[in-house]
Amino acid sequence: MELTLQKKCCFLNNMNILIIGGTGFISGTLVKKLLAKGNTITAFVRGKTEIKLSTTENLHYIFGDRNKDLSIAQTLSGKHFDAVYDMIAYKPEESLSAVKMFRNKIGRFIHCSTASVYMVSDEVKIPITEDQDKLPLMKNFPRNPFGMDYGINKRKCEEVLWGYHNEKSFPVSMIRPTFVSGPEDPAKRDFFWIERISDGNPLLLPGDGEYKFQQLFIEDAAEAFANIIETSVSIGEVYNAASEVVFTLNQYLNRLSDLMGKKTEKYYVDQKTFDELEFSYSNDGDVFPFNTRRDAVFSLEKIKRELNYRSTPFDAWMQKTIYWFMNKYNGHSTGYSNRYKELELIEKLNK
Repeated sequence: MELTLQKKCCFLNNMNILIIGGTGFISGTLVKKLLAKGNTITAFVRGKTEIKLSTTENLHYIFGDRNKDLSIAQTLSGKHFDAVYDMIAYKPEESLSAVKMFRNKIGRFIHCSTASVYMVSDEVKIPITEDQDKLPLMKNFPRNPFGMDYGINKRKCEEVLWGYHNEKSFPVSMIRPTFVSGPEDPAKRDFFWIERISDGNPLLLPGDGEYKFQQLFIEDAAEAFANIIETSVSIGEVYNAASEVVFTLNQYLNRLSDLMGKKTEKYYVDQKTFDELEFSYSNDGDVFPFNTRRDAVFSLEKIKRELNYRSTPFDAWMQKTIYWFMNKYNGHSTGYSNRYKELELIEKLNK
C-alpha cells in the first residue's frame, strides 16, 4: 500500500486526517470538531453504525474491516494523511497492524486509550497520574467496573504502540478518557439514574455511595482529541481526560435530583450482599453505574498544562443530557425491567 508522507512543522488546520472508526460516540463528535477546524476527514468504518453526517467535500467515508489487512490496505491504497486517529483498537494485534500500515507514512498517530489501564491494578495512588499505567495487575475481578479484560487489552495496545514510537517514523500520542457521558451516550449510564429519579421511587445503591469518581462530557473528550494534534509538545505523550468536577455517587445523585426538580430517597445495600442479587449485573450493559468500588480520581495537571484543557461545568452538560434522554430517546435504561425487584428489596429494607 502506498501512503504519502505528510509532515508539517506546525500542526494546525487544513490537515488531511484519517479516523479509524468515525461513527462512534467519541469519534463521531471528533469528526465534527475536526471539520469545524477546517480539516479534511476520511472515516474508515464498517458501516454497521448509523452514519449521521453526510458525505461532503471535506468528509468522506470508506468501508471495510480493519481486522482484514488486505481489505484496509486495498481501501486506503494511494491515499495520504497528515494524521491518523485510531479510535477502535481494542487488541494488541489491531495496534500492530496499524503500525505496519502507517509507519514512515504519516505525521501523527493518535490512539484512543482508556483510564481502565490504571484500574486493573489495586496499587494506584489518588490522584492517578499518567505514570501509573504499568502497576501490577490485581487478581482477576470480573465485576471490575472499569472492565478487567478491556483494561488489560488496552494496556497491551499501548505497549505495542510505545514500542514503535519514533518522532520521525511513527510519532504516537494518546488520551485516556474515563466514563464518557452526554446526550446520545450509547452506554446510557446517566440514564440509568435519570429514569429512576424520574419515576419518583427510591433509589437502591450498592455500598455507601461515598467513593469518588469523574465523568467526561462527550464534547470535552472530542475537543481534547482534536487539540492534541495542534501542538508538537504532545508527541510521545499520553494524557488523562476527565471532568474537573469530582463527585461521590451520593453527591452525583443529589445534584442530578436537584437538576430534575426531584427529591429522592436512597437505600443502601452492603456491596457483597448486593453482588449476589440477580439484578446487580446485566449482559445488556452497565447497571448501577459510577459505583466504582474505590476512589477513581484522575490527575488533570498534565492535560491542562500542555493542551490547555478545561472541562465544561457539570450542570451545563448534564441539563442537556437529561433533556435528551427524557425527550428524544425512545426506550428504557439498562436493567429497568428489573426496577420492580429493586423496589421490592427497598420495601424489605424499610421494614
